[in-house]
Amino acid sequence: MNYVNIIKTYYPHWGKHTAFNRIEKFLDSDSLKTRVMNVPMGERWFPAPWLKKKIYKKIKKNGVAVYQLNDFVAETLTRVSISLFKTDIVHYFDGEHSLMFLPQWKGKKSFLRSKPAIIAMFHQPPEMLDKLINKNIVSMVDRVMVVSPTQADYFAGFMPRERIETVLLGVDTEYFVPGNEPKHQKMFRCLSGGIWMRDYDSLLKTAEIMKHNPAIEFHIVSKRFAIPEGLNNIFFHENISDEELLKLYQTCHTLLLPFKDATANTFLMEGAACGLPVISTQLESIQNYFPGDTSFLVKDNDPRHFAEYLEALASDRKELARRSEIARARALELSWHNIAGEYKKIYQDFL
Repeated sequence: MNYVNIIKTYYPHWGKHTAFNRIEKFLDSDSLKTRVMNVPMGERWFPAPWLKKKIYKKIKKNGVAVYQLNDFVAETLTRVSISLFKTDIVHYFDGEHSLMFLPQWKGKKSFLRSKPAIIAMFHQPPEMLDKLINKNIVSMVDRVMVVSPTQADYFAGFMPRERIETVLLGVDTEYFVPGNEPKHQKMFRCLSGGIWMRDYDSLLKTAEIMKHNPAIEFHIVSKRFAIPEGLNNIFFHENISDEELLKLYQTCHTLLLPFKDATANTFLMEGAACGLPVISTQLESIQNYFPGDTSFLVKDNDPRHFAEYLEALASDRKELARRSEIARARALELSWHNIAGEYKKIYQDFL
């Protein structure tokens, strides 16, 4: 039996079926077992203030911007686990957050029992990675995984390209499925959501353009933010459950998600898995996930073009149904059942 220790950041706003939250379901097999450590963001209570101060001094010295005390605890517990139990691979699912000490400890004689391969995955665009990571530490890992080809050139600038793998993010297409009930025929509901790197200014301008058509609504899964006075076609959904989010995916008609930048995005993928056509920003990373006629991508987030696509889909329900099928088919290609197979191929290099 081969064992993979997974270290992943726990994001409290993610649902239990979002992104990596059920990854072991797709990775575990008769020959491979995962040990998953969910690392909450923030700090754990430390009984010795002097020790906490010493740890933070080391953290600051290593220059990993968002590394926190919980990440140190996770790496320490992983080191203990490696000392006690057979471990073939340690896989960091959030390299930007949690990768710091283990690659350095691995080279020391005190590293007990075994020296497993270390794999680190990264999610942020190159411009942000430069502010978040320590390149010297990253170059120590055995394999870097990126979720968009746009990141690969960045890492190739300081480590061998043969140690860099591009594997697209997966989606749970068994949970995120189209609804069984017919969708509203008079109202056309456009869904958006999230916070990170979103361009909601463009969405608001699109909603302003669409005010002439009261049958088109904009539903946003996010904390409420300021909108222009008189813009009555926008509806917010805050702190909703997994079931409520799934219902929104299943009862809306399309996605509209403009980005300032992006690599991969779970909201787009979950919506597509539920049969929502994708309208988003023309970025190379988004095109990798939704190429060709699997999406409508707009250069520079031009609200006029967003509005044109919305009008076209709202006025032609047959085309909407066809696009819905295309979106679902693309999501099935990105199903975790397929993507997990790519992970296992990489693991085999070290087993």
